[in-house]
Amino acid sequence: MEAKKALQRDWSSLPVEVLNLIAKKLSEISDFVCFRAVCTAWRFSTPSTDLLPQFPWILVKHQNKPDLSFYSIPSNKIYSIHASKSLGKWLYGPLEGYMLVNLNYQSLWEFGDPFALTLQLSLLNPLNNHEILLPAYDFEGLPYRFSCMGEYVFSYGYADYQTPKLVFWHLGQDNWCELNLSSDYVNCKHICLKSMIFNVERETGVTKVIDIATGTLVYVIPPIEGYSAVGSEFIVDAFGDILRVFQHDDPYTGLVYDTWFDVHRLEIMENGSPCWVKVDNIGNQAVFVDSYNCFVLRAHDFAGIKRNCIYFLTRISHGEEAPLYGVERIDIMTGAREHLPCPLKEPKSWFVPSLLSL
Repeated sequence: MEAKKALQRDWSSLPVEVLNLIAKKLSEISDFVCFRAVCTAWRFSTPSTDLLPQFPWILVKHQNKPDLSFYSIPSNKIYSIHASKSLGKWLYGPLEGYMLVNLNYQSLWEFGDPFALTLQLSLLNPLNNHEILLPAYDFEGLPYRFSCMGEYVFSYGYADYQTPKLVFWHLGQDNWCELNLSSDYVNCKHICLKSMIFNVERETGVTKVIDIATGTLVYVIPPIEGYSAVGSEFIVDAFGDILRVFQHDDPYTGLVYDTWFDVHRLEIMENGSPCWVKVDNIGNQAVFVDSYNCFVLRAHDFAGIKRNCIYFLTRISHGEEAPLYGVERIDIMTGAREHLPCPLKEPKSWFVPSLLSL
């Protein structure tokens, strides 16, 4: 009789306080979604804002299909998400729970002359299919790359096929902003961050910092000691600090075991001059790196993230038929590295899952 009563119990009548306690224990987004799908009462008692911050997912390189595949390291699960608005497009990210979406180069040629095409970029949250259209902009010449950094989307191209130009958009702006650069900035890595543009000269490693609002040169930062042009350069906002993360790659192999990182923090000396200072401890933070992006998270906000580490997607081996890719975690202080399981054949980029809409 007691068992029969238990089966007939109306679980939807659980007190809201109890439901909230249960929801806050669900660290995996799939469990949270299933919990909210039980009944109307459970859904309305647990808003999307109750979802715990999620360990970044890994987006696999996708073909011309509307379904995206993501891998979750903590749960060891692959999620297939139907995102029709990503069909035939490139995805970059992450940016505030969204990814930057634009037509891939094959699609550009299908639409005609890509050099005369006005691209329609957007931000897409693949989990709820919410899309934010960016302002239209007539790019003069095909931009070689779009990037997301912090709250900025930017591209580097040429104003008249000779003069270098940065075009950038800040989250919430109504229009793109333009900044024509001198020939001194042709061979530079350009990064928009905290209302500044950091231009790193590839050959010398000198960093020139330009104020976005005025276009004036603010700082010239000397190169880091032992600078090498072989590798990938990232400058990121680390919750108030500005970090320069350099990924050294062996030019002959490009394999994971021939990759290492240096981390520097921007500091202002007593005489007012800026410099990059090498650090081996970034405290309760972790850095995530892929081929295009780099971002920093607070480790204590995310279940499973190890502090003072770098997580990066990389190629482990070339393989006879296809290269083998994986995820590596490196302790910044000790240099100790650990291979993390990843069943994806070709991981493309990190994505921080969120159910919220901007």
